Amino acid sequence: MVKRISANCGGPVTLCTVGYGREQFVTYVTCELSVRDEQQPAEFGRYEVMMTCDDEAWARRILTKIGQMSLQGVFEHGHTVDIGQIVGPDCPLQGLVVEEFARVTVDGRGYGILRFHGVTRSELGFAMESGTDELLERLVRAGIYPRTSIHRRESIETAA
Repeated sequence: MVKRISANCGGPVTLCTVGYGREQFVTYVTCELSVRDEQQPAEFGRYEVMMTCDDEAWARRILTKIGQMSLQGVFEHGHTVDIGQIVGPDCPLQGLVVEEFARVTVDGRGYGILRFHGVTRSELGFAMESGTDELLERLVRAGIYPRTSIHRRESIETAA
């Protein structure tokens, strides 16, 4: 089932969902960011953003902020984002890591989807030091990838 979540002009981003009503974790994908002339394109071109999360309000808030940020700065695979000021100190997830999910060419123009993963403060630090690819591999081994659980308090082992 796909559910489209509409937005008002100037409000939160418009989202499409995959798994809504069937799964604990739902995939949220923005719609219409990549066609905005104001968006700063990534190396491969313009893009939408995506997250698989267990909390719709949290995902909407974070993806809206990322969408707004994409109009002023560029996101690429491997980037990290500190979201501590957005979510507050009580939220277990304090950062995001960016992964290129897909890219296509349409009429000679590049487009793609960037997946954002919520991570703990220690995982964010590890990604900044050792790279997001290494962190994502550890999240896969721990059975966390590609899901963002806003209730996850434990961090994966990030000791080298």
